[in-house]
Amino acid sequence: MTDTVAAALIGVGGGAIVAVASVITQLFVTRKVIGAEREKIGLQLRGEEAARLREKRTDRIVDAVSELLKVSDPQIGPHVDYGRAVALTLRIQLLLDRHDQRHRPLVGALNNLALRLQEYVGVERLPIDDKSTETRLLLEAQGNVLERTRDALAVPPE
Repeated sequence: MTDTVAAALIGVGGGAIVAVASVITQLFVTRKVIGAEREKIGLQLRGEEAARLREKRTDRIVDAVSELLKVSDPQIGPHVDYGRAVALTLRIQLLLDRHDQRHRPLVGALNNLALRLQEYVGVERLPIDDKSTETRLLLEAQGNVLERTRDALAVPPE
């Protein structure tokens, strides 16, 4: 082999090695980029799903608290629906996150409302003047539930 042919073969061989190395490097880089993008999309989807579930739970809590305040309000109808109020209280407590510090005061307010409602049911049929204390305490407990619900469902500052 002449020097020219040897130089040409070395040049072609070197070029081929560089081309193969480039393709292999490009495959590894592409694989890493695709993996990172896949992971990012997965995180985004999980975040969106969690946000959607939180929103759905919030809606269910708001609906149940609204219904609870309605059925336990002595000013709306002649009688409060004690059984329905107890069921709604339990439902709301099941919907709340016991590990979330913002939800704990609402659980306490719900328990207080249930106690005040139980006291009111005992005097419900009495004339208004004879049950004013129980009525006032029940309405205060309702207001407290409303405020604690707002606090519990408020979006925390970031």
